[in-house]
Amino acid sequence: MRALLQLLLAGCLVAQPNPETEVRRVLNDFLTAFNNLDWPAFRQCWVNDPVVFYPSTVPNPSGKRTENSAEFEAAWRRQFDLAHEIAAKQGVTKAPFQNIQPQDVRIDFPAPTVAVATFHLGRSETSVGRRMFVIAKTGAGWKITHLHASNMSLLPAK
Repeated sequence: MRALLQLLLAGCLVAQPNPETEVRRVLNDFLTAFNNLDWPAFRQCWVNDPVVFYPSTVPNPSGKRTENSAEFEAAWRRQFDLAHEIAAKQGVTKAPFQNIQPQDVRIDFPAPTVAVATFHLGRSETSVGRRMFVIAKTGAGWKITHLHASNMSLLPAK
């Protein structure tokens, strides 16, 4: 009986999710939903009122960060519309509409319930995209709370 109890307890310990695995799952879900332009799946990756800094005038022409769900959703819906238009011009009519492939993914845990994930996007001749996500463990699981997106110029300063 004691051996059976020990096996059951050991099984429970093994079944506990690894935080890094869970955070990578959220990032994968985010990227899959964004590549597929699947709004419901995309929105599920985020907390209710996330903060986002965008790298350019699209999708947030004001250049300000989004601070509530209405701003967040309006900006991302513009981005989804633009991505659909670009895909249509390239003859892409079904998912995936994009092919975002993160490079150099790094995940750090400054606290047990907070992860910071960073990665680069593909380089062009003139720039490289950089992304930083803050992902927090909530009552509904791990969710993205903050995204800071920037593009770094690779051109020499004038």
